[in-house]
Amino acid sequence: MTLFKEEESDLQKLFKAQRLALYWLLGFIYLAFIGLQLGRVQAITNFNYSLHEILYLPFNLAIFIVPVLFLIYLYYVIKYLRKRGKQKINNKTRGMVILVIASIITIFSITEHQFHEVSTGGVFEVEQKVYIEGKYFLVFNNQQIEVSMNEFKLVEVNKEYVVSYIWNSRSPNKGRLEAIELMK
Repeated sequence: MTLFKEEESDLQKLFKAQRLALYWLLGFIYLAFIGLQLGRVQAITNFNYSLHEILYLPFNLAIFIVPVLFLIYLYYVIKYLRKRGKQKINNKTRGMVILVIASIITIFSITEHQFHEVSTGGVFEVEQKVYIEGKYFLVFNNQQIEVSMNEFKLVEVNKEYVVSYIWNSRSPNKGRLEAIELMK
């Protein structure tokens, strides 16, 4: 009888260790993602640049800590599953696994996509103005940059402007305008 209690106690300890490693892993991933997204907010940069830089700290730490935490979590999962043996997984556990995997895939996909963003600035001549399905675009430097209706109406074709815009290297023909000023 004590052998059974010891095995059950060991199983509970492994389950708690596995769960704790998972919480730390998810905590670092979510904290890094939130910090990365807040660091991209221009209003925070304008308010306090040091705060803007500090927001990237969790992401920088997560680059090194998350792989280690993942390996620790994997170790405890494997050890727990070996000790427990084959049992049917309940719906709550299945739901949690799906939620965790879906959120991690979403976070990594968004972050990976954002890493391909490029900021470009300079003096450009507006080649064309385009209106497509309720959206306004200016074309310069062979790129279609989305703008507001006001910017669209104020900008003139074949004039030079000092422009700053963000675009993604995966879709180089589209971008988002950050600033535009008539060249004097």
